[in-house]
Amino acid sequence: MLVSERSNQAKAGTEQIVLSVTPNKMQAYLQLNPPSEGAAWPTYEEIINFLNSEGVVFGLKEQVIHRLLEEKSSKSTLIAEGEYPVKGEDAELKFYFETDRIRLIPKELEDGRVDHRELSMLQNVQKGQVLVEKKPATSGISGRNVLGEEIKAPQGKDKTLVLGKNVAWDQNRIIATCDGEPTLHNRKISVQVVHEIHGNVGYKTGNIDFVGSVHIRGDVENGFTVKAAGDVVISGNVEGGFIYADGDITINGGIIGQDKSVISAKGNLYARYIDHAKVNVEGEIKVRDAILHSYINCGRKITLGTRKGLVLGGVVRAGESIDAQFLGSKMGTQTEVEVGTNPSNRLELNEIEKRLAELAKELDSVEKILAILNKPGYNLTPEREELRAKSTRTSFVLKAEKRRLEQRRDEIIELLNKRQIERGYVKIRQTIYPGVKVVIGKAIRIFKDELNFAMLAYDEGEISIQPYR
Repeated sequence: MLVSERSNQAKAGTEQIVLSVTPNKMQAYLQLNPPSEGAAWPTYEEIINFLNSEGVVFGLKEQVIHRLLEEKSSKSTLIAEGEYPVKGEDAELKFYFETDRIRLIPKELEDGRVDHRELSMLQNVQKGQVLVEKKPATSGISGRNVLGEEIKAPQGKDKTLVLGKNVAWDQNRIIATCDGEPTLHNRKISVQVVHEIHGNVGYKTGNIDFVGSVHIRGDVENGFTVKAAGDVVISGNVEGGFIYADGDITINGGIIGQDKSVISAKGNLYARYIDHAKVNVEGEIKVRDAILHSYINCGRKITLGTRKGLVLGGVVRAGESIDAQFLGSKMGTQTEVEVGTNPSNRLELNEIEKRLAELAKELDSVEKILAILNKPGYNLTPEREELRAKSTRTSFVLKAEKRRLEQRRDEIIELLNKRQIERGYVKIRQTIYPGVKVVIGKAIRIFKDELNFAMLAYDEGEISIQPYR
């Protein structure tokens, strides 16, 4: 702690003044040794002159020095202290629209019904309307050490947004440059021009492929497709149709899949129920009543909200968690749920394994041809020479693809092993019935008896049953 010690001969005697400055130069300590016989204690002015000569000029505690002299104390005492810098304030972004569409999902009444008359699933803004207000980061307040040296303050952290379509900066505000619907995806803010359909998507409209958001006031009929670069809002049902959205999908009615429908969203999905459909969602899935005999892949959470809250039949996978009232049925309907692994990785792995099996057959066929054509003394006609050259090229291409897929397969397996262990869980607010298969990471459990009010989690290679919480 001691970085400098000097002695000073006071005018009145031979006593020593000892100064200590901390390594960060933020504190200075003074110790007055008792004077020799016949000498006097130093005066206040002599101490100040000594401190100045040593460079200690800032943050002096004058009252403390006076008290030391009055008390004739020999204790090492803090007599100067610097001022620490004050970090600048971080930038703040204030949004004037709802950035989480999942919060716009219909609110249920006490009896479980939904009053759609009071809902507006779209957020509309007008040209010139403020979407975001930014409070810039500040530079902070500099400090100073006891030697009077300036200490720079850390700058506050900035926060930025990427401007998408139909928005612009106006000083520290982001405004809409046209009428439409504001969206925020991956820090990119845009105003989407909404394409609105006042009836069903069917033969009158044909398939829909739009660069913004789509609002359908009716149903999506069997066999028709809706694609949107923004969000899709459907007031009615999806009856065997196909829905693809780069944003969220909100279906006020249900998905009547007929084993044909495909629903795909990079954002979140809300629906009243899902029946015999294939669903791929990168965000969250919220379903009011039931998921029936469907194939579901969800990147994050699946939540069933009402007292029905039933998952029955099919395969339901979520990267993080599944929260439901019931799993399976008293009839022992085969139902599989899986958590803790991002389904997109699992799907990619399945496709890789399928392709590797095909490659093995193709390579085996090519290698058999080359084995014959490369036999010593085998008569190679020009046609056979051409076949050998073509087969050799094919072999190189297939082997290169095989190496690439095997490398990607190993990467995915390592990723799954790292992430699948401790983060997935299944919550059951009522009952798990016999016949339900639960997978968490590599652990598998098939229930043979009913289980009530439980949470299932991964525990050292097995699925543990914990009290519901």
